[in-house]
Amino acid sequence: MKDVNKDTKRRVSTLKKNYQFQKVYKQGKSLAAPKTVLFFRRNNEVENRLGISVSKKVGKSVVRHRVKRIYSEAFNLLNSRIKNEGYDFVVVARKSAGSITFKEAVSELHKLLSRGKLLK
Repeated sequence: MKDVNKDTKRRVSTLKKNYQFQKVYKQGKSLAAPKTVLFFRRNNEVENRLGISVSKKVGKSVVRHRVKRIYSEAFNLLNSRIKNEGYDFVVVARKSAGSITFKEAVSELHKLLSRGKLLK
């Protein structure tokens, strides 16, 4: 049986509703990399929230879900390094992201977060 106390790393909560995504798109700032676009805005909450958008242009269902899982894990890895709590993030996968690896995703998200002055 797995010890629950070992895994203290908390997962980031998610944006689920269309209006939440639209708020980030319209009121937030954006940064771009070759395979990723990152939108972010302050929210008035105590934790960061993440939304991931992967278009059908990226690939079929299996590919899109794989890309979502990769971005989700990459963001969870970097979430502890974000300097302030209370941001909404939306990661948009570009068409070329269908072949992204975990290492590339971490690298691109790290580059975008540091360019936005969001890392410690």
